[in-house]
Amino acid sequence: MSGNGGAPGTFDDELEALGFRTQGFSRRGGRMWTLPFNRHLTFMLHDYHDAIVLTWSFSLGEYLLERGWQVSTTDTSATELYPQHDVRLPLDVEALHGEITRVLTTLRLDLGDPTL
Repeated sequence: MSGNGGAPGTFDDELEALGFRTQGFSRRGGRMWTLPFNRHLTFMLHDYHDAIVLTWSFSLGEYLLERGWQVSTTDTSATELYPQHDVRLPLDVEALHGEITRVLTTLRLDLGDPTL
């Protein structure tokens, strides 16, 4: 991706163009960025200057509650869906975009699918 007039932008510029915003530093020392994708899904990125680590969270309890469903916990705000493993990527916005697309594809779930 590129910034103004076709000149290459910085990695930070490219993250901001995708909608990520800085949120300070992670416990491991890297800069932390977040992308609130929608009301329930948030991507978190940790930038370690030589690589990035991407993870996400989905507020499953609140999502289900809005639809009139419930889970077996009483505190729905604490019911979060996370990936089992975070993904380490190079400092490349195209790789990041590809991983976000992959995550969005895997989150598509048809609860009425008879093959589940």
